[in-house]
Amino acid sequence: MIAAMSRAGTEGQFPFSKTTDAHEQGGNLATTPASSDDVRDSEPVSHIRDHSRYLIPRGMADILPSLAIILRGIAVNAFLVLALIMPLAAVTVIANPVTQDLHRSIFFQVLAPPLSFGSMTCASSSWCEFPFVATLLLAVVTFLYLLVWGLWRSLPERHGIKGEMSDREVRSRGTKWSARLIGVTIATFVAEAQGPVLALLHDYLTRSAVHQTTVPTIAAVLGAFAVMTAGLRTTLVDWIQKALKDANIAVKLRAVASKGAFMAAGLIVPLLIYAAYLALSLWGIADWFGTTKGHYSLRPGFLADESLASTLWVAVGVLLLWEFFVFVLRKEGRDTLGVFFGLMAANKRKAAWGAISLVLAIVFLIAAAIVTRQNGKGYDLVEVYLLATAVVLMLTINFSENANGLHRLYRERLSVAFRLGADLERSRPLPLADLNEEKAPYLLINTTLNARQRTIFQLDQKRNVQPGASAAGIVDTKKTGRNPRRPDPAKRGRNAEFFLFSRNFVGSDLTGYVPTSSLPDKPQKFDLATAVAISGAAVSSSMGRVQIGLLRPTLALLNLRLGYWMLNPRFIETQPHQNMQGGLGLKYRRWYDFFRAYLVAESFGLLSGDAAKVYLTDGGHIDNIGLYQLLKRKCRVIIVADAEADPAMTFGALVDAERFARIDLGVRIDIKWQPVRVAALSRNASREQYIPEASPAHDCHFAIGEIDYGAGEKGVLLYIKATATGDEPDYVLDYERRFPAFPHETTGDQFFSEEQMEAYRALGFHAAWRALAEPDPKKPSAPRPDDIARLLADLKTRLGIAPPAAVVVDDGGAMPGIA
Repeated sequence: MIAAMSRAGTEGQFPFSKTTDAHEQGGNLATTPASSDDVRDSEPVSHIRDHSRYLIPRGMADILPSLAIILRGIAVNAFLVLALIMPLAAVTVIANPVTQDLHRSIFFQVLAPPLSFGSMTCASSSWCEFPFVATLLLAVVTFLYLLVWGLWRSLPERHGIKGEMSDREVRSRGTKWSARLIGVTIATFVAEAQGPVLALLHDYLTRSAVHQTTVPTIAAVLGAFAVMTAGLRTTLVDWIQKALKDANIAVKLRAVASKGAFMAAGLIVPLLIYAAYLALSLWGIADWFGTTKGHYSLRPGFLADESLASTLWVAVGVLLLWEFFVFVLRKEGRDTLGVFFGLMAANKRKAAWGAISLVLAIVFLIAAAIVTRQNGKGYDLVEVYLLATAVVLMLTINFSENANGLHRLYRERLSVAFRLGADLERSRPLPLADLNEEKAPYLLINTTLNARQRTIFQLDQKRNVQPGASAAGIVDTKKTGRNPRRPDPAKRGRNAEFFLFSRNFVGSDLTGYVPTSSLPDKPQKFDLATAVAISGAAVSSSMGRVQIGLLRPTLALLNLRLGYWMLNPRFIETQPHQNMQGGLGLKYRRWYDFFRAYLVAESFGLLSGDAAKVYLTDGGHIDNIGLYQLLKRKCRVIIVADAEADPAMTFGALVDAERFARIDLGVRIDIKWQPVRVAALSRNASREQYIPEASPAHDCHFAIGEIDYGAGEKGVLLYIKATATGDEPDYVLDYERRFPAFPHETTGDQFFSEEQMEAYRALGFHAAWRALAEPDPKKPSAPRPDDIARLLADLKTRLGIAPPAAVVVDDGGAMPGIA
């Protein structure tokens, strides 16, 4: 609607008030208003009806291209996973040239001789055959440290011995060092455990050829189960949500089964990744070394090709030339290197420790290769693994976080279905900053900022309030003296923050706001279709307040990702003379920003509001009806149409918004929605029962209430709920009879038939008409309670649709808000 009104030639032209009877209009697009009796489609409605299956508008012809895009993302994600496990496999092969080394401790082999001045070697000590030497030593050191630490803290209190006992526990120096020791001990145990695990797997696979086919078969079955569970994610989530609202035993059992499937599928993908690491490692470990070559019983044929190393050297050379072109010859690349060196200069201590750690790791690996290969054999595969690691890492840094997800496919489909471009042919995008607020309402697009990690760095106070707040319709706290809290969503368990796109401003309270015109225009300007696609990104590996737990990596790696990584508004420079890229780089706070490991952050929920980029998804992941932002602007009239799937009629989206408004904004809503619930549940229990026209149940399509903004400021909220009361058109009731879940069918159904779309459209029209139209004096109707009649009269007066006898109420000139 906003796009159409921005394109319209007549100010205030409403696109849905046109009929499509071109024959009566001499072949031209009709200009007569749509009938108040809902007789015919307007042209835009007809267009949307033609695209009700918007994901595959051309049917089978669109399935293969869409599948190709999904598989492209899966391939890229698999390669990015390879960038994680290939270096680990290379380290494993370096430390274990033969299977005999899998039963030994590499730490003992490398460190014991120099530390004992040559008196302890693998040949002279039985400790070498114990694979957990380093873990045991660190465990003893950790235990002794904890004991001494406890004694040190006890002496002042027990014996009065002079000493300083800090009142702090969690942040004391002793706590920090003990946490580090425990972490190092656990990491060492995990590293040393890989040897015995690989040895057991090697023994199993080399016993029989049948065993070598069993493991891949099991992996394929587990992978298929994970894919199936991810594909049924929406249905399973619906079952769980219904169980939270319904005490029925069958519903509860389905919820338990769904949670079990989620846990199983969530564990499968990490296990498959671990299995891939084990396979890569076993390929490079020999059974024994002969006089000239080693015997590799599990090595695939291509690793034995003598030309493989030469091919990898050529690939490394080509990629080095490419990286030289990208990062040295191009200005953007030099700016990126400038960011890197700027980070090093700004964090000299961390940079020094990082360099020292890297050098020590390299020295340790060189020593491990020499110690375990005293006969000089086995370096050929070390060369291959190191070259393969270099190739994978150099290719990995060229992938971007948004290019291969499903966001662009979804954006393109939505743009076509809802005409979100600057012209009807959709040849040009419609930038957000170009929306015409003189001809169209001021559009607020709600999305969710996912923030599961606590914000460490405080927001610049200059960005706490939108500049030009009055122009955006937002309350200026500097003028009102009200400064509501801006809580860290991770601290309160929300894991999500309200994020806004509009013509003038973009951002959230957590990140601050910037002018929309300041968003970078590379690779393209931020347009309406992009914002709408983000606002509807319901399928994602992170979904705000919705808990999906272990399934998160599965969804990410299977490329079921509609979310969008966007530059953090708190780091976007608003002055054109400032170097945005350099400024952004120096603002990097999270490790995944520096390495651009956004897939890893997305997979494991390592998301925050102070990173260089923030992850945005469906606005429904925190506010499913878009009410919060309207309350924040103190709109005097708000109309909400709630079409979420709510079969138990718990009104979860409304009460969530009420709670957020009370906590964050100090706004209270007094609305009696319980009659709507009672009427809907009563009808669901006996749908065949006839309800007379004069029954008050037919007025239960909506609820109306009063908003208390404080300081005497009031507003009116009209809340329209997707419910059927029995007075709808015949074809709506017929659809309800054949599909009892209507009008709360699963949101996973994105392929509406013509009948299905018409049933929902007609129900929505009927519900809104029932709320706003005057009762027909020719038909029997139940009288409305005085408070509802008063609020409806007030609402209609504010909207300018009140009957002549209505009392005019001063609304201060405030614009209505519609969600």
